[in-house]
Amino acid sequence: MNGLKGRVALVTGGTGLLGGAIAMRLAAEEATVVVTSRELPKAKLWSRQNNRASGRFVPVPLDLADERSIRTCLDQVAEQAGIPTIIIANASLREGLGVPFEKITPDSFRNLFAVDIAGHILLLRESVNRLAGRPASVVFLSSVYGQTGVDHRIYPDGMLPTPVQYAAVKAAAEGATRWLAGLWGERGVRVNALVPGGVASEQRQSEEFAKRYSEKTMLRRMASANEVASAAAFLASDESSYITGQCLVVDGGLSAW
Repeated sequence: MNGLKGRVALVTGGTGLLGGAIAMRLAAEEATVVVTSRELPKAKLWSRQNNRASGRFVPVPLDLADERSIRTCLDQVAEQAGIPTIIIANASLREGLGVPFEKITPDSFRNLFAVDIAGHILLLRESVNRLAGRPASVVFLSSVYGQTGVDHRIYPDGMLPTPVQYAAVKAAAEGATRWLAGLWGERGVRVNALVPGGVASEQRQSEEFAKRYSEKTMLRRMASANEVASAAAFLASDESSYITGQCLVVDGGLSAW
């Protein structure tokens, strides 16, 4: 990928399934990758375990629900790696997602939006203010469920469907993508969203669910985390230098029927 070597990339939620795969891919392209997590020991452990990549990892703590933590994180990044010109807004609050629809509360929405939307937008605003005119690329992680409905029929008994607040926050990420792209385009800051479909994970899905979901896609399978990471690297790189305000769908054809 042109334009990734030597760049500083910040990946929020960098130790998770998708965040980790994206961090690894950017490092393989010889970027310096800042891996953030609310728990610094977790970010340090992940960085040590995955330091075989071509680039290097810089673990930094970040709590997106705390404005002070956002500023402190960026100060540490500037000191340890430099000003990031790639930001992957990947982190998502998972606490509270496993609650039945009948039991969700206003906090179920407030807490999720505080991290996924408000936290990321404040992080991006502060980051762009520090760029001093340098071009940059921002990639929001959305979801196919921000664009399409959830098919409740494919969830086996005992498995809760993707919750309504998650679908809502991912749709909001796409709206924020277009708004910020319009605001910062003249400054050379591109803002796009990556819209993955279901990503295979033995820890999160049963074999029956994976089978039912796969049958809904044109490719008859779920995505791998590495396939999503490749698309993220494309949007982050100079290969996509004339793409902004867009939502790139990587869902195996699920939404194209």
